[in-house]
Amino acid sequence: MAHLLAPLETNAELPVFFNVNGVVGSTPAENRREDVLLVQFLFKMIADRPPANMIPEHKAIMRAVSVTGFCDDATINAIKLVQTKKKVVNPGIIVDGRVSSARGGYSYSGNAAWTIAIINDLAQDNNTDVWPRIDLASGCPQELKEMVKRQVVGV
Repeated sequence: MAHLLAPLETNAELPVFFNVNGVVGSTPAENRREDVLLVQFLFKMIADRPPANMIPEHKAIMRAVSVTGFCDDATINAIKLVQTKKKVVNPGIIVDGRVSSARGGYSYSGNAAWTIAIINDLAQDNNTDVWPRIDLASGCPQELKEMVKRQVVGV
């Protein structure tokens, strides 16, 4: 089940982020429904309020992701896009079309950030009005609303 992670290291811009329990994306990913919903919804948040410097082709890739809970080619393409873009500034990033669970912090090796942390950061950037209450964002699936209530609100 998706959950909120307060990393061991500190980051003032992203003090907490949503994490997956199992791998989402290309085979041999587990693609657990709630984890896939989280990744897809974060992509929706990015697509709905994209960074100012995001080019139209990249916006189209993000907008192609549907929030279904089932991992498909559109979801994998968006994952690979994020990884490929981040690899330009950090060659240590692995481009494998998979979102793994962050373990311990933001990075798995030096400056190579976990893909889930990168996606959270992108989603948070233009959604500070609701972050981390993503359950208040337009179109949040009921399952994620329940996860946020469990993890953030404590209900």
